[in-house]
Amino acid sequence: MILRRCSCLNELPSRMGKLINLRHLDIFGCDSLKEMSNHGIGQLKSLQRLTYFIVGQKSGLKIGELRELPEIRGALYISNMKNVVSVNDALQANMKDKSYLDELILDWDDRCTDGVIQSGSTIHDILNKLLPHPNLKQLSIRNYPGVRFPNWLGNPLVLNLVSLELRGCGNCSTLPPLGQLTHLKYLQISRMNGVECVGSEFHGNASFQSLETLSFEDMLNWEKWLCCEEFPHLRKLSMRCCPKLTGKLPEQLLSLEELQIYNCPQLLMTSLTVLAIRELKMVNFGKLQLQMVACDFIALQTSEIEILDVSQWKQLPVAPHQLSIRKCDYVESLLEEEILQSNIYDLKIYDCSFSRSLHIVGLPTTLRSLSISQCSKLEFLLPELFRCHLPALQRLRIFGGVIDDSLSLSFSLDIFPELTHFAINGLKGLRKLFISISEGDPTSLCVLGIHIQECPNLESIELPGIKLEYCWISSCSKLRSLAAMHSSIQELCLWDCPELLFQREGVPSNLSELVIGNCNQLMPQMEWGLQRLTSLTRLRMEGSCADFELFPKECLLPYSLTCLEIVELPNLKSLDNWGLQQLTSLLELGIINCPELQFSTGSVLQHLISLKELRIDGCPRLQSLTEVGLQQLTSLERLYIHNCHELQYLTEVGLQHLTSLETLYINNCPKLQHLTKQRLQDSRGLQHLISLKYLGVENCPMLQSLKKDGLQHLTSLKALDIRNCRKLKCLTKEKLPDSLSYLIVRECPLLEKRCQFEKGEEWCFIAHIPEIVIKHVLF
Repeated sequence: MILRRCSCLNELPSRMGKLINLRHLDIFGCDSLKEMSNHGIGQLKSLQRLTYFIVGQKSGLKIGELRELPEIRGALYISNMKNVVSVNDALQANMKDKSYLDELILDWDDRCTDGVIQSGSTIHDILNKLLPHPNLKQLSIRNYPGVRFPNWLGNPLVLNLVSLELRGCGNCSTLPPLGQLTHLKYLQISRMNGVECVGSEFHGNASFQSLETLSFEDMLNWEKWLCCEEFPHLRKLSMRCCPKLTGKLPEQLLSLEELQIYNCPQLLMTSLTVLAIRELKMVNFGKLQLQMVACDFIALQTSEIEILDVSQWKQLPVAPHQLSIRKCDYVESLLEEEILQSNIYDLKIYDCSFSRSLHIVGLPTTLRSLSISQCSKLEFLLPELFRCHLPALQRLRIFGGVIDDSLSLSFSLDIFPELTHFAINGLKGLRKLFISISEGDPTSLCVLGIHIQECPNLESIELPGIKLEYCWISSCSKLRSLAAMHSSIQELCLWDCPELLFQREGVPSNLSELVIGNCNQLMPQMEWGLQRLTSLTRLRMEGSCADFELFPKECLLPYSLTCLEIVELPNLKSLDNWGLQQLTSLLELGIINCPELQFSTGSVLQHLISLKELRIDGCPRLQSLTEVGLQQLTSLERLYIHNCHELQYLTEVGLQHLTSLETLYINNCPKLQHLTKQRLQDSRGLQHLISLKYLGVENCPMLQSLKKDGLQHLTSLKALDIRNCRKLKCLTKEKLPDSLSYLIVRECPLLEKRCQFEKGEEWCFIAHIPEIVIKHVLF
């Protein structure tokens, strides 16, 4: 029985005990299941897989019920261990005889370990009685509230453990002798706030002969690690959020390949020998000097270091691939000196304040990515930065930050020949941006993406002659000029730039996508020359063009257009039939939130012979799709109607021409009473939709019946989804088609009654459907 991740399931079947041949019960991820009532789980003697066991209170399931399940194997998660109050009950669970179990998780619930010691010695005795079989390979003890770990943890009784996790055992002040587990390879210790010192008791009489991965995390009170022994086979060491740790680490980690130190600001080490290191990540740590063989960095695959205090550094401990400089005083000295002249690929500078001009910016020529975030007085850095020659730089990003005096940035792609992504976001004080290429320079062939956002002082952008894959400009309230003379831009997206005007030359000739949103001065006009752009395939016009009443004008748009989206034009009153008639290649049309739009001209879309998707959303004046010429759209495959408050029916002339329609979805049309007009229903209004696979109707409170729409004739229909149509009484008068595999009826009280399992008047018409959901119940 597989119930995995059934998040709404709150109770198991009351007769579970009758399933005497059941071998698999998977209830992992059933978050609403808070307790497993004692319905005979112990009678399932053939059970081999039980992923989750919830210990109950009082009348709930006791842990002792596990004694009757000797065959369980694989992984077992036992939660709510806090409800085990009897040592005898823990003993009856007979965990020591479950020889097929590979993995065991014992979880007490993190709410019972916040410094509260529950039942003192009883808790310790309970865990002592849960000694697992020696075959167990993986063990996790979570949120254990006792002050001592069980006697068996660390002794030969669990010698075969390969993986061990101790998490949230906050009342324990010492660690068990885990070094004696000779087969242990993976050890994770976290959230043990009672531990202040780790010493010889951790190693015991051995020295972790097989341990490969060791992780300490969120050890908030740990101060010292008295490393008496070494770790001969340790390959990965991770230490995170140990804010008080000042002691030393093991000095001879000859097999270590990966070292991660995060948020250990007091950690001070003079020497750490790591001969085989390949991955290094060090963020917010104290001081650590690594010793490597002959400074051979060739084997170092990835590395990350963060610098906060430049006064600590005369040289970097290794040559990092990723370097972060954060909240660092005297950052100018760091950038000017040779400390950064190493194989750095990724450099991040953030939360730094510059106090003087830089004489030189000494960045490594290997740099591929540079990010400057939330820095102040950038007028001291940026002019010198944009004179650097960085031949490998691919990504340059400036996020946030302030330029005290207004600044114009100008640079040539000559200095960044490999640049593919350039972004400026939230930079205050930038007034002009000019990016160019040298005449005849090979960088003119680069594919470059530019993203400029939320620069409140930016007035003009010039991009002469460069090749762009995309150019996105948004939320620049003072931007008035965008000049891209002789440039090649494939995708141009302009948002929230209310003062922006195109220069006289208009838009780039090879433009394939154009998106204009909330730019009050930008209204497509003949002078732009859009009609000549044979590569333009997508156009989206959105927001607050106050003078837009008619769109598109005749001969304004090119015949190559395949996607047109008209969104939130508050004063748009009509679509121009002559302007649309040349769009014979159009595949997708979206008309969204145009409250004044009327379709009174009739058959306005009739020339869109290639149209495959039509979406009309938020057009309250639409009363019928007959007005838009729906009957002419013989290639239409997807039709979506949303939030059309005056729509009473789809059509009054029939849908017999829509033989390609596969999806029909109608949502939130409060006046919709019928899908087809009453006089057409007798001729089976939907019967010609021979390709229809999905029909959905939702939030249509006035819809009363689908009986006369001929659902039984939709021989390709696979899914029928009806929701929140509270007056809907009838679905069909005949058996629905055999092609239907999924039916859902929700929040339709009258129809739910007629479709009631084996009792409803229409049940006989739907009983053959493989998957039926009525009122949240699956049949």
